[in-house]
Amino acid sequence: MEIAGLDAASRVLGGAVLGPPEIAAALGFEVTAVLDDAERRAVARIPFQAAELERAAADGAMLVLRVGRDVGGPLTMLRLAERLGGGLDPKVHKGVGYLLRDEWTIDDQPFATTETCPPGWRLVRREPLAATLNRTYRDQDTVLAAAGSNASAPHRRSAVEIAFDTLCWQRVHGERLLGGHWDWSRSETTDRGYVALGEFGATIMFAGSLQRVTETLPLAIYAEFARSFDVALAIGALLVAFSFILLLVVKWLRFGWTSPFRFVPSTSA
Repeated sequence: MEIAGLDAASRVLGGAVLGPPEIAAALGFEVTAVLDDAERRAVARIPFQAAELERAAADGAMLVLRVGRDVGGPLTMLRLAERLGGGLDPKVHKGVGYLLRDEWTIDDQPFATTETCPPGWRLVRREPLAATLNRTYRDQDTVLAAAGSNASAPHRRSAVEIAFDTLCWQRVHGERLLGGHWDWSRSETTDRGYVALGEFGATIMFAGSLQRVTETLPLAIYAEFARSFDVALAIGALLVAFSFILLLVVKWLRFGWTSPFRFVPSTSA
């Protein structure tokens, strides 16, 4: 498939491209086989101007052609991992739950079972914007909004878009993205959290937190470090106190109203 402007874009971006040949190498099918006529026309030329590509190159961005299906059907996150022969941490298929919330696995989450990438060309940063690190979700939204809405500006991706970009890039270029950071997506879990993905090692891992809705104390501590160390320290102290009280309650439930502390009398003469 001939793409107008692709060679020029690749030169500007220093080869940081996931185009039809790279997608075929990563996923094992030709892009033209899964696009309809309208989609083929839409991707037949690079939709970005030279200035946008130069700005993207300065930001360390890559040019990605995303597709929403393979020859067998929708290219969901689970299907993507299947085609790649891995890529998702095996733990995501085991129950995840906390406090009084039901456990869930990735296998029953819409972000992994039904969401797909809208087909088309995208400019994508290889790492999250530095100003968004160690911030809450809403604070990140404020930073992203201030960054602008042009094609090369950072924006939130869906969970499957993050997985597509990260895993295909690693397969083709041998570079692991998100090795030291989580990227918070716009995709929700069934317990109303937002999915965050990071590639710590060879597999994608997940986390989710929505402030004051699905936020756990450890994630709250992490978020507060960027704003107030005193608040983070106070939450940490609360977590320690709660853990100690919980241990006392468990002791009481197991042994009744006996002291949880044991003293051994001295045997010295």
